[in-house]
Amino acid sequence: MSLNSLIRWLKPREMVFFDLLDASAANLVATSKCFSEGIAGGDALGIAAMRKDVKELEHKGDEITHELLDNLDRTFVTPLEREDILALTHALDDVVDCMDAAAERLVLYKIQHVLPIAKDMANLVVRGAEQLQPLILSLRTMTDVKGIRARIMKVTTLENQSDALFHAALAQLFENPTDPIYLMKWKEIFGQLEDAVDRIELVAKVIGSTVMRNA
Repeated sequence: MSLNSLIRWLKPREMVFFDLLDASAANLVATSKCFSEGIAGGDALGIAAMRKDVKELEHKGDEITHELLDNLDRTFVTPLEREDILALTHALDDVVDCMDAAAERLVLYKIQHVLPIAKDMANLVVRGAEQLQPLILSLRTMTDVKGIRARIMKVTTLENQSDALFHAALAQLFENPTDPIYLMKWKEIFGQLEDAVDRIELVAKVIGSTVMRNA
């Protein structure tokens, strides 16, 4: 048995859920930063390196998700509603999957120049992911309800900004549509980034409803 496994075995089982949700949120932050920093230069070599790193983080996220679900199957009494743990687990994993899909398409479509608005959208994903970390941590005690609500509002604001950027990105693409293939490629990439922020907002909403029921 590894040291980490031994520590988890010795901890109360409910703490394991919080630890794993924290780990999933931290992995999401790492993934979003890796993606955003990887496209900052906009060159194909940097994108290829980023895609490799994001894929590794996506695999790590899958392992955390599997461990969460495995613990959920083996635990009769959970510290939060089972449906809430399940929703949080899948929503956090979905955000990482969106980043992975966007990275995959950048390589698959041989994108040579990253559009500035894509970098802005990626930055919003990072900012949203960073707001989720303290929100996930707050589930351990659920004492600072006012602070939790304020962070959820920040996430909602970021989601609204993401929607606006997404629509602006589409407007740019369709302004002078000379290459329909180019247009479709970027429309898909923009859609993955926008979906990532939507999933981040979903995590925040699940946390908000969980806290309201249990605080």
